[in-house]
Amino acid sequence: MFVGAPSEMAGVEDVARRAGFAAVRVVDAASAEVMLSHRPADLIVLDGGQIDFGACRRLASLRVGSVLVVTGTDDEVDRVLALELGADDCVSPSCGDRELAARMRALARRAPRPADGSHVLRFLDFRLDLLKLDLRRLDGGRVPLSRSELELLHLFLSNTGRVLSPDDIRAACKGEQWLNSRNVAVRVSRLRRRLRAESGQDPIRTVHAQGYIFDTPVVPA
Repeated sequence: MFVGAPSEMAGVEDVARRAGFAAVRVVDAASAEVMLSHRPADLIVLDGGQIDFGACRRLASLRVGSVLVVTGTDDEVDRVLALELGADDCVSPSCGDRELAARMRALARRAPRPADGSHVLRFLDFRLDLLKLDLRRLDGGRVPLSRSELELLHLFLSNTGRVLSPDDIRAACKGEQWLNSRNVAVRVSRLRRRLRAESGQDPIRTVHAQGYIFDTPVVPA
């Protein structure tokens, strides 16, 4: 998937097609997020010269494909910023076609792929369908969560073992309900209570002065 203006991404897209990728182009990050909510991509190529770097953080948080940023200049600061915001790799416009194709193939090999293409993850006694954002117990019973709680759970499952600060959560989740840190704390608390009520276990741990970590094993179902 290519995110950016057609004129800017044309050369990179040609490299990808020659490397064997089936390419889809969208004009902005919002369109990419909508498409990725229905189907994942092995590789997401972001035009850093056209897209606000905030899009990099949001797309990376979805964990539905490796993120490669092509910067608008050869400035090292742009490359460092993209990597700090969650990109898996970053190249400048002067990157040669052979190196670019090799980087694309390497990233695609590392892209997360749920077993059997079901896009379902299992943790504790639960199964979460990533496409439908539907959480169920292993016995098939549906766990009633709000849309914002499901989005939050998806974010945690996509970042197991990583501390997520309130700012990380606010950047990844959208809507007025995420506008301040207090709202984040309330929704994390609600999610923890629901999971604890359904399973007797709390997979989310608070890390003092840093945020929250999901430290329970997550596997493809």
